[in-house]
Amino acid sequence: MTTSAALLLLLLSPRASAHDYPIFPVDVVLRVEPDRVVADVDSDSVYWIEEVVELHPMPPRGWTAETLARAEKYVNEHLRLNADGRALAGKLISAEYVQRPWQYNEQGRFRLRLAYPPVEDAAALSGEVDFFEDYRRERLENKEPLIPGKMDFRAFLSIPGKVTRRFELKPGTVSFSVPVADARRGAPARFLESAAAGASAIVDEIAGWPALIALALSLGPGTTARRRAALALGAAIAGTVLARVAAPIRLEWTAGALAALAAGRWLGAAPAAGMNAAALALLDAAWTGAARPGLPSAAPGAFERGAGAAGILLVVLALLSAGAWAVDAERRRLTTVSETRAGELFERRRRLAATVLLIVCGCGLFSGLTG
Repeated sequence: MTTSAALLLLLLSPRASAHDYPIFPVDVVLRVEPDRVVADVDSDSVYWIEEVVELHPMPPRGWTAETLARAEKYVNEHLRLNADGRALAGKLISAEYVQRPWQYNEQGRFRLRLAYPPVEDAAALSGEVDFFEDYRRERLENKEPLIPGKMDFRAFLSIPGKVTRRFELKPGTVSFSVPVADARRGAPARFLESAAAGASAIVDEIAGWPALIALALSLGPGTTARRRAALALGAAIAGTVLARVAAPIRLEWTAGALAALAAGRWLGAAPAAGMNAAALALLDAAWTGAARPGLPSAAPGAFERGAGAAGILLVVLALLSAGAWAVDAERRRLTTVSETRAGELFERRRRLAATVLLIVCGCGLFSGLTG
């Protein structure tokens, strides 16, 4: 009798109680470029992982062809574009799962970039956006509530151009339309967009953060602002040449290991300068490669690549300067502990920090080579 009752309760329990996925608004930026249209989709990751790509664990990049195809298909089904009534099919050209260190389980963001055919001859660009609409309808059909504060089925669409258009799309109001002429952007806007793509690569590529910390440790104190600028500029030039090398994450972990060795001074002070330069060049190469899909052209020219490099260079200089200031401040603070032994205390602490960073980067590099 107990078993029968348990089975009855199981059958009568709400079927989708385990599928109360959090739904948050999707951000979409639609750009009309000279040789294509691009859609950048930024969305909470939970529903995508569970119901769209169905991949566990979810890797940051390097998705399988099947996973990419599922993500591309889902976007095309729920972001339907038209140029003068002609349907445009999107091709997924960039995809990543971004999970910050403080996030866990399936928390994070899906960032997808799709490219569409050019619309140079069209008068209007229109479409419909209804992400997660199938899930919303399923709950309504099953008479399950749409949980306030947890399920928000809106999409925020932005179309930058001569006249920037913004749309708040939601169930019942999913359509939009803009003149193509208003959505075109001039050279200044594309320069800023390219520079922003370079700067964003540094923020998003967290595998490079330990390398930046190690470089700050190695370069400060004692390195002038002019020397840091010369080092960053030289690394930017070298990194542009190296950017064609594959596996950017391996480049970042390798750069971190080199910078940590330089900061620890185990090989002496003389080789440290060369290792710092090599580490920064590898970092720049990784960031340049990561920024390329975000440049406003299917085939970025010198204009877009140069602007992207400028964005990387400016952020690198700012971060290295801030890091050098912090390290120098710690060096000065140690003089209040012991004026005679401040230098010795600083070197010990720098070596200890370099050891930790070397272990972190070594593990990252090993994981990248074996993963």
